[in-house]
Amino acid sequence: MIIDTTATSTTLATAPEGLLERLTQPSAAYKRSARLAVAGLLGFVLLYFAMAGWFLWTAYRLVLVVQHSGNNGFWLGVGALCAAFFGLFMLKAVLSIRKPLPEGLTEVTAKEQPKLFAFLHGLADQAGAPRPHRVFLSNRVNAAVFYDLSLLNLIFPSRKNLEIGLPLVNVLPLGELRAVLAHEFGHFAQRSMAVGRWAYVAQQVATHLVSHRDKFDGFLDGLGRIDIRLRLFAWLLQLVVWAIRSLVESAFRVVIAMQSALSREMEMQADLVAVSLTGSDALVHALHRLNAADDAWGRAVSFVHGEAAEKRATRDAFAVQSHITQRMAAILDDPLYGRVPEVPAEQPESHRVFKTSFAQPPKMWQTHPLNHEREANAKRVYVPVAIEQTSAWSLFDDPAGLRQRMTAQLLDGRAADAPPLDETDLETSLRKLGEQYRREQYHRRYCGIYFGRALTRHVARASELVAPESAAEGDASQFYPPSLRADVAQLRALADERDQLQALVAGVAELHGRSIHVRGAEYRRKDLPAALAQVKEDMAAVEARLRAHDLRCRSWHVATAARLGGGWDAYLNGLLALLHYCEHTEANLSDAYGFLLNATGVETATRRVSDKGIARIQGAANALHLLLELQYQQSTGVVLDAQLVARLELQGNWKEMLGEFHLPQAERENLNDWMGAIGGWVGHATGVLLAVRSAALEQLLLTETQVARQAHQGAASEVTAETAPEPSRVPGRYELLPQGGERERQTQLGLWARFLRAEGIAPATARLAAAGGIVALVLGAGSQQSDATLTVYNGLGTAVRVVADGHETTVAPQATAQLPIAPQDSHQLAAYTANGRLIEQFDANDAGGAAVYNVAGAAPLMEWTATYGRAGQVPDRRLGAPRWLGSHADVLFAKPPEKVSSRSGSTRTVLEGMAALAPSEQVQLLPDDAERHRVILLHARWDETRRPATAEWLAYAAGIPETSKAGAELLASRVRAAPDDVVLLRMEQDAAGGGHAAVCARHIARARAAPDNADLAYLALRCAPDGPQNDAAFRQAAQRWPNNAWLRNAVGWDLLRNGDFAAAEAHVDFARKQLPSLAAEQSLMLARIQRLQRGWMDFAALSPASARLRHLSALEDGYGETNAPTRAYAQLNKGALAAALALTDDVPEKARVLRLTAASDGAGQETIKRALALPPDQGMDEATIWVAVALAMKHGAPVAPYLDAARARFGPEQPRISAFLDAVRAGKGQGAESLLQGTHPEARMLAYSAALVLAGDKAPAAWRLASKRLLFASERPYFR
Repeated sequence: MIIDTTATSTTLATAPEGLLERLTQPSAAYKRSARLAVAGLLGFVLLYFAMAGWFLWTAYRLVLVVQHSGNNGFWLGVGALCAAFFGLFMLKAVLSIRKPLPEGLTEVTAKEQPKLFAFLHGLADQAGAPRPHRVFLSNRVNAAVFYDLSLLNLIFPSRKNLEIGLPLVNVLPLGELRAVLAHEFGHFAQRSMAVGRWAYVAQQVATHLVSHRDKFDGFLDGLGRIDIRLRLFAWLLQLVVWAIRSLVESAFRVVIAMQSALSREMEMQADLVAVSLTGSDALVHALHRLNAADDAWGRAVSFVHGEAAEKRATRDAFAVQSHITQRMAAILDDPLYGRVPEVPAEQPESHRVFKTSFAQPPKMWQTHPLNHEREANAKRVYVPVAIEQTSAWSLFDDPAGLRQRMTAQLLDGRAADAPPLDETDLETSLRKLGEQYRREQYHRRYCGIYFGRALTRHVARASELVAPESAAEGDASQFYPPSLRADVAQLRALADERDQLQALVAGVAELHGRSIHVRGAEYRRKDLPAALAQVKEDMAAVEARLRAHDLRCRSWHVATAARLGGGWDAYLNGLLALLHYCEHTEANLSDAYGFLLNATGVETATRRVSDKGIARIQGAANALHLLLELQYQQSTGVVLDAQLVARLELQGNWKEMLGEFHLPQAERENLNDWMGAIGGWVGHATGVLLAVRSAALEQLLLTETQVARQAHQGAASEVTAETAPEPSRVPGRYELLPQGGERERQTQLGLWARFLRAEGIAPATARLAAAGGIVALVLGAGSQQSDATLTVYNGLGTAVRVVADGHETTVAPQATAQLPIAPQDSHQLAAYTANGRLIEQFDANDAGGAAVYNVAGAAPLMEWTATYGRAGQVPDRRLGAPRWLGSHADVLFAKPPEKVSSRSGSTRTVLEGMAALAPSEQVQLLPDDAERHRVILLHARWDETRRPATAEWLAYAAGIPETSKAGAELLASRVRAAPDDVVLLRMEQDAAGGGHAAVCARHIARARAAPDNADLAYLALRCAPDGPQNDAAFRQAAQRWPNNAWLRNAVGWDLLRNGDFAAAEAHVDFARKQLPSLAAEQSLMLARIQRLQRGWMDFAALSPASARLRHLSALEDGYGETNAPTRAYAQLNKGALAAALALTDDVPEKARVLRLTAASDGAGQETIKRALALPPDQGMDEATIWVAVALAMKHGAPVAPYLDAARARFGPEQPRISAFLDAVRAGKGQGAESLLQGTHPEARMLAYSAALVLAGDKAPAAWRLASKRLLFASERPYFR
């Protein structure tokens, strides 16, 4: 269809009445796309605000829980803050959207440019569009409308601003520029589709919400850097933020697909507005000119910056752009470069400027239709309007001044300390530009064969570029026939086909139709690799013809020059060698740099680089560094001939062109700075290579022309009138990069990176599932926090099932658990054993703090304060053994943090259960006898016999007069319930008192009745009197029943009492593994034996069962802050006696450390005097009593007070150790050890330590070794 139009003005063409309305009626596809886009955006916005609202509601609920129950308020408060953070994180973009102006814009006003504004206002009125709110000029090949965005723009229309790119103005005639601007106004002339404007603005808002990064992200990054303990917390927050963004982005991709379809329809509609105002051809012609305009403008900007580098200012970059457009058309031999084909007089509606490509980008993500689609749309109803060819600059006032001001803006990014530029007139700049674009290789007679082609990279040596057999006689004027132009054009066309096919095979483009035709053959989708192979084969054939032509040309000219003499053949060969060096070296550097960028892009695709990724980037970087370094090292081997030096206008030679190389190798520490600098180094090095390559090629062609002219004249002339300059030289060996040998790039990200970026169906689905799962988990966790939390502490030696407000959990012995409880004033609680026996049941009122249930009040509780920095010490607070309390402690039944961030000091209150202490220590923490008796009987009744402390609780229950009767009844009851429990039967023997004989008679009778029962045999032997005969009976029984742990334990104990630690090891280890009730004691003993025998212990295997071992080992290694008293024994163990004393100068441990230090090797007399002056009751315990005795004996101090203390602690062992020390003082040495026979093994160890103090170097070496290894640092003095 063709519509006639007439032009009534040279400025604006008038369209027929109603044409605008007819052409821009929304199509069905437009309406469908708009509805889908609106629905998608509404769904997205609802999802987004629903998530944000849920987070804020969760924060509100958590605050209510904290206020109502006060339970674990800190962490619930943290949870509330986190939920509020996530909610605000999602809403902050909505609340603060304001799009800044794009960079590089210069605003103009109607006062400054009245003609331009009159034109724009008239055009906007014709299009039925709002007039632009503000108008900006830019140095981009672009024209666009952009907006001031805010939340209100979802309801009210946003104000539109217009950008006009002056490089576009420079290349388009007025009629075509009018079409481009009419298209921009056309976006807002679609008044019947006002919802489209809403969708467009909403899409901009949604994009801002998803992709914006601001102080919220900076806060999380900074939070992780404040303290290592906050790093995990920050990482978890970042994980949730990542999940939210990923989920929103996945949802938004669907919206983008819908919006892209709408955007393409809107572009088509806007094109029709331009068609209705300017005709069908103007916009199509403008689109055709854009590629050339972009290319020429990029070259013009490069020229301007290149001149600035030479300290010359370019006055008018737009004149440079125009000049480049003209020259490139000639160089490319393309009459349509920057020009448009003439519209035929007949059937103009069928004329097409753009051709359909068989490979097209995926339409799903396209926001603009392809050019051939836009042309078909513009000419579907053909509107012929003459295109006004007046310069578009006629719209501007003072265009020359404007062009100069905008050119100056191109150099606004120069450093502040950059040297000033010399003013250069336009003619000089254009003359300089002409020198670059009038080089010999660009001449039309060469048919474009030297443009964009590597001439030497297909050979390994420059000498292969010349072949004597190809130097046949011939006419040089026939070397560049018209057929050569066809080959060059065919090669470029094949390269374009190859690129399209590679995009199709790689999946980055879509096939237009079901098949393609290549060289007359049809290829379907599955045959695309074969089509690509065919195109590459055709390219190789054309390239082979061109290379054969190159070989013939070079060979003929070199051979002819050789015949003419004067050294010109060597000169030509030198230029060829230089070309070979420059092309290979530049290609190698550029390829290595591209490989580095590829590796960097791949490894940084997810914004986080692993150690392996850093190593990969570093490896590629240093490979590039090696090439650069080699080029600079070889700079002295490159010599340019005199004519080339003159052509390049050099003051020096190659080395001066390159300069000095002082770039260090890439290291992990400098990698960021290195990557920022390497582009400049590569750019400089390749720039020098390209400049010399271009000059060498030009010199080669000019010299060949001279040779051909001389050969044609056949007589002496300018060529032979003088000798050729000294030829150029290159290094004998340098790195090569043949065509096809480029480093392989990684074209697909790894699975993890594709997952993070959601590239591909499977990774995108997996990321959606992961992100959705995390968000669902967070939302679910928030919904679960509507209840307060009860902390249950089980101090009993048996597992307990606790029921609170209908919720129940099982708590292991000496463990804690948490249960949800309603935030109400009273609670119902009950505790049961694992087999369902009721321990207690009661109702409890709200505790007014963090609710804590100490099961049956079975363990004493302690509230203490951890201090940090300069905070003062706070006394511990004994709470007794309450079963229900409300705690305001910061930490419940857990370790407080080792460090906190505080400038002036800080504290953390800790509620701790004391069930892990020995029973003797627990009862001392209780406030009165009644409470002690209650707790003792509670444990005696409920604790499992497998627990290490059960026997002691039973002994307490039987041994205390006030509980003996109840204890005896409990023991009897438990024996009746478990008649074969060895722990209970041992306890029955030990607690029998006057009834011991009767109990033993019963046990012996049972053993005789069951002669194969090893446990009963053990119990019967245990009733026999101690002595060698009984020891032998135990050994004999152990041989009969080697797998009975009780018998093995008895044998091991006998060996230990006799000092045979090596023989006892296996028995102790066996008993440790088989007897849980003895595991703690035996683990410590085995650790001592291992240290004695091997010099080390298996701490990982032994420490879990023995709290005492963990404590002794921690003291030996030292723990706490640098100056903490807990590091004193570690200093003592190293012989740093003064440091050990200094660390305990102000603490109760001072007297104990002083006694051990005074007894140490190397102790000073003053220290010894201070220790001997201590009252006998200070610093005295099992580990210090005997060294105090030995120190007093050694220095003649009274010994009696210490012996009294030893008698109270060691009982029957005291006389033996005293006798042993007397024998040592008497000089009996090793012989004195027999006095320790039958002594408790730990008493023996302490006796060795005291003997070393007393005898010093005269003591046997075995005692020294035993003392140092059997005892830990806190149990002995320092011995060398």
